[in-house]
Amino acid sequence: MKVTATRDVYTLAELSPDAYDKAVEHLCAEAWECLDSDMVSEYLAGHFAYLADENDGGVMSVRQLRDDYLVRIYWSVSYTQSDNAQLDGVLSRDYHPKLAWPDGIHTIRVTPRNFGWTTVGDVYGIDDDGSEGSAVYDQKLIEAAHDFVMNLCQQLYRAARAECEALTGKEYVIDAYANYYGLTRRFEADGSIAPAEFWTDDEVSA
Repeated sequence: MKVTATRDVYTLAELSPDAYDKAVEHLCAEAWECLDSDMVSEYLAGHFAYLADENDGGVMSVRQLRDDYLVRIYWSVSYTQSDNAQLDGVLSRDYHPKLAWPDGIHTIRVTPRNFGWTTVGDVYGIDDDGSEGSAVYDQKLIEAAHDFVMNLCQQLYRAARAECEALTGKEYVIDAYANYYGLTRRFEADGSIAPAEFWTDDEVSA
């Protein structure tokens, strides 16, 4: 025996204010679950390039960042104590002249920690001609290098967090729902998500 099941499904615009808010919360949660970490990484690479030498070309691949700027960025945004941004590679006045360099430091080699942020390795001073000098052992300069790297990582973390929030925020998900999702008729009257088999486009035939 053939059985046909029907169900009333609604678009966002058809919901009551309370149901609308609930539906948008579902869309935000869905956006978080489906967040494309590669998009965030490419945004962060472009952001670093801008900080480093005012390159305003926008997003950048992780590979291009490594090839052109000698660093790799790792990040974690989960709203826990483990959140961080880490750098791996070489920070140098030659490649990153616009960073807020401490006086007397030309180059810093950095590696990610197993648990959070970044480890400062070798630190090099500045020769008389402005090029990379010899290794630095002055404690004040080493502390300045640590502060510099930590501040940079925190700045990158804030940028990563802001980008995650932008890609999962109400304005973004409502725009994506309206213009890119398709099957916009997908909500129950109370704003909860209907089973996917009942989703359809806004325009339905009688």
